[in-house]
Amino acid sequence: MIERLRASQLDRLREGIAIVRQSNRFYQARLHPVRTWDDFERLPLTTKDEITADQQANPPFGTNLTFPVDRYVRLHQTSGTSGTRPLRWLDTRESWEWWTRIWAEQVYRSAGVGEGDRVFFAFSFGPFIGFWSAFDGAQRLGALTIPGGAMTTEQRLRSMLELRATVLCSTPTYAIRLAEAAAAAGLDLASSDLRVLIHAGEPGASVPATRDLIERSFKARCFDHTGMTELGPTGVSCEARAGVHLVESEFVFEIRDEGGALHPLPESGSLGGELVATNLGRWGSPLIRYRTGDRVEVTRDTCACGSPFARLVGGIRGRVDDMFTVRGVNLYPAQVEDLVRRHPSIGEFQIEVRRVRGMDEATVVIECQGPDAEAVAQRLSADLRLALGARIECRAVPWGSLPRSELKSQRLRRA
Repeated sequence: MIERLRASQLDRLREGIAIVRQSNRFYQARLHPVRTWDDFERLPLTTKDEITADQQANPPFGTNLTFPVDRYVRLHQTSGTSGTRPLRWLDTRESWEWWTRIWAEQVYRSAGVGEGDRVFFAFSFGPFIGFWSAFDGAQRLGALTIPGGAMTTEQRLRSMLELRATVLCSTPTYAIRLAEAAAAAGLDLASSDLRVLIHAGEPGASVPATRDLIERSFKARCFDHTGMTELGPTGVSCEARAGVHLVESEFVFEIRDEGGALHPLPESGSLGGELVATNLGRWGSPLIRYRTGDRVEVTRDTCACGSPFARLVGGIRGRVDDMFTVRGVNLYPAQVEDLVRRHPSIGEFQIEVRRVRGMDEATVVIECQGPDAEAVAQRLSADLRLALGARIECRAVPWGSLPRSELKSQRLRRA
């Protein structure tokens, strides 16, 4: 299986890179013909900083365009939640078909979604890629698509219930917000028709405590989807709860270790580091050996679901640039989230990191219901110290005082 997969990937690389080298100004000087895997492994890495600088120097779209602009039919952009200028990304008719095919054949199929389902999209439908491809992918399946743009949270809830939606697509944080709002409005999500929840944009759906909280609230099955505006839909979790399977039929994935060395995905065992990806169906605006910034652990061990694809153990563990160090201990927001979500009285939370006498100090700010907020904060602080080996202060704030978003939530705030 792996040999056939690698042969197919290499064939598509040969064809695609030959096209890109003809007219793509961003990549022309960076690429050489690829006939073997050794040729591919000599290609340079691509970084987000390089793409950003190119778009700033060559507005509005940069030079990573293989075809004339009038060949492209879709414009999307990154969310900009990291504080950087959003990237604009164009798709041809062929590359958008590639996006929607992956959603229909990989993501929805893995979640058990098909013709006859009613899919609700709790999403604003702005220029951020969000669930645009999921929307078209659901149409491709023959499912009923229900847009939830330009609605309040309560309007979305009532629409889902009245229209008997069976599938919800949202960020995991917004799913928790929907559950909070349903409880406040006296709406019973547990008896709704929802049976599948597909989440993206954050690692929460692969964080056990967060996933359990969402599933208890909705009485539905939760799936994690990974992807990037500039890269494409890269993976989806399965019924076995063993991680997120990478869509290796449509991407070449590699791992960059802490020393900067690149490795192909393991044929056995596991390997950790930064995920590097090359898409194989988006040659109009490709990314070749792209550093995603996602910290992962990849395994090829057999999965009970039967998928032949490698998987990310625990999903995306965090962003490489989201790591913070407390008293010599390297930590990521997803580790904190797993412990926070084990306390049912805690709602939204943020991690504040500040520099004190040359060292990072962290405080977890929590919203907490009930009269014992301070006691909950103390218990959470003890949990964090026991589980993570780091002293992290916790501070309770009034319910509703922390920001909420239907897109990606900013969990980490550096002072």
